Amino acid sequence: MISNNLSPAEVTRYSLQIAMEGWGREAQERVKSSKVLVAGAGGLSSTVALHLLTTGVGALRVVDHSRVTLADLNTNILFRERDLGKNKATVTERRLKEINPFVKVEGQGKTITENNVFRVAAGYHLLIETRRDPQSGYLLNLAAVRYKLPLLYAWLGEMDGALATFWPGQGPCLACAFPEGLPARLPTLMGPLPGVLGALQALEALRILGGFPAALLGRRLIFRGRLFTFKEEVLPANPHCPVCHHLSREQVAGA
Repeated sequence: MISNNLSPAEVTRYSLQIAMEGWGREAQERVKSSKVLVAGAGGLSSTVALHLLTTGVGALRVVDHSRVTLADLNTNILFRERDLGKNKATVTERRLKEINPFVKVEGQGKTITENNVFRVAAGYHLLIETRRDPQSGYLLNLAAVRYKLPLLYAWLGEMDGALATFWPGQGPCLACAFPEGLPARLPTLMGPLPGVLGALQALEALRILGGFPAALLGRRLIFRGRLFTFKEEVLPANPHCPVCHHLSREQVAGA
């Protein structure tokens, strides 16, 4: 996945990262050669996408069918009042392209469904689920299982949030950890929370893309905003998971 294609301007732009011990030019080249799919274009997506853009990921695809509302301006750092009524993915693409011309950005204004999820995710190296619909993550999990990709997932509600990384073949998939269903979406959300969780999600993505082990694989990091505390819980893999275990056997049989 390394391509040795950093321009002199990019080396300068990312110099603080490249100079970091343990990172260097090689890790930055890996990030440059990576393609990331972000499902959703809400508040969490704006922070994740912005950090991945400014730190040098090669390509970003943001997919969302919905349109910007006034309430979105409470959590999304990329939207403006002049964007009201416009497709979120299209606005996100335009705004990100203004910030870093070295990153290929694509906004797709459509819904991810069972019929297109594999096409949408094909060719990408990492998947990020930012939508607040609990069932949406299971769709992206199917693509993670088929292509054996890391899937970063976040939960947000009120002043609390949580993060986890799922990676079929390396650890649990989303269905392993939550076979009975994901926690229900809460109707309220404090404005800065997507920024807090989104920055951490972007940091985990950069670790993986740069060639480092996933920090949150097999565990969920939980943030309690009212107390400003973190705790974690283990998310074990299920050897009998009907999703990743079954599909993995089918792939082996068809190889």
